[in-house]
Amino acid sequence: MIFFNRVRIMYQNEIEQLKPLVRDVYKKIHRYQLERTLSYELQMREAIAQTIPVLEVFIAHIPAYKSSYIKVLGRQEQLTSFDLIMCFDRAIYELHLYASLGKGIGRYANEAPWSKELRTLLNERQEIEPVNNIVGEFFLASGKAACSGHAEGTAVVLLSKDELRNVKLGDILVTTMTTPDFIEVAPLIAGLVTDRGGIVCHAAILAREFNLPCIVGCGNATETITSGQKIRIDAISGIVMGCESQ
Repeated sequence: MIFFNRVRIMYQNEIEQLKPLVRDVYKKIHRYQLERTLSYELQMREAIAQTIPVLEVFIAHIPAYKSSYIKVLGRQEQLTSFDLIMCFDRAIYELHLYASLGKGIGRYANEAPWSKELRTLLNERQEIEPVNNIVGEFFLASGKAACSGHAEGTAVVLLSKDELRNVKLGDILVTTMTTPDFIEVAPLIAGLVTDRGGIVCHAAILAREFNLPCIVGCGNATETITSGQKIRIDAISGIVMGCESQ
């Protein structure tokens, strides 16, 4: 118990150091993804490098397969910008142990003395940002355009990552939020819609890397859209509509 309390106090200091660094990284990832200039890439890489000494403190206290993502960040000069962004986001995901898609947090997450605070920090990316609702005849949902563009196709509504096998080429994925597991279907889908998230949530970052029209933070998309429904997403105005043929 004495050791556990000492670790808790130590990690409180680490978390306080990590908070502004992580916020800064996600801001710079977003800026780079919008313009992709060399200058913005270098600023993003430098921001990620600033987090590494703090993240490395956690390595001794998390499973090896989770810490591997942090270790890879230390060799970022060997990574493309895509791999670096995905690796950093995965490292943070593994560290903060988010209870994704309605699944409970495991024993390890409950015992990790930093987990609750880091989840709170990273939950900032899942806040729903207010948008102007535009209601039309075929209106289904609205949210924040995270990666601009238009897409039309068959909706596939996923409430669990275990349902990823249901995704087919050309589908528009509708889900509560994404986790790193969703990268396997990114090359298949034509667009992405989520209930939760802001412009630096995982879904938004993933969409911009794969250039997928994406609307996040809809609030109730998984309730108003059904699998098999033909939908059209306008990821400029942030509107999801049912197609006229419905």
